Amino acid sequence: MSALSGPGANLLSMTAPGIPSLALAPQRISRRRFWRRFGRLEHERLEFKRSPVALQESVVAMSMHAGGVILVGVADDRTLTGAPLDQAAVDRIAFVAHETGVALEVRALEVAATPVLMIRVPRVRDRVVTTSDGRILRRLGSANQPLRGDAVTRFVLARCGPAPVSY
Repeated sequence: MSALSGPGANLLSMTAPGIPSLALAPQRISRRRFWRRFGRLEHERLEFKRSPVALQESVVAMSMHAGGVILVGVADDRTLTGAPLDQAAVDRIAFVAHETGVALEVRALEVAATPVLMIRVPRVRDRVVTTSDGRILRRLGSANQPLRGDAVTRFVLARCGPAPVSY
């Protein structure tokens, strides 16, 4: 793995505010309290993922919208499948944080003896966040939707303002 900087390095060092040390025990929570806290429906600020493999699109879309939470170890049908905070998960989350430049916060939960990872995605206001292949995504309901055509221009102008004209 290459040396990481910025959000990726913060995640790997596990010393940034809001990121627990790997040595800390996960926060234990009952199923009932878990579902009351997060709800059972995905929306603009909540995404369920079975594993940490495909996080990048959700991180980009949430950071470009209002931020949110990704619960890894929860299937789309609301089944708690489990996702431990192991080396593979840490590596994948660190990679996504590095590629997107988004400072992710990770917390291990134990929901009725099932490990679940809670990843907080902050709203990014001062720049445009893209996927590795350059796509700008926004959350629309529970889906990550790409911006296309004039929508990209309007979005960038609204976020960053017009570029200075040089002659």
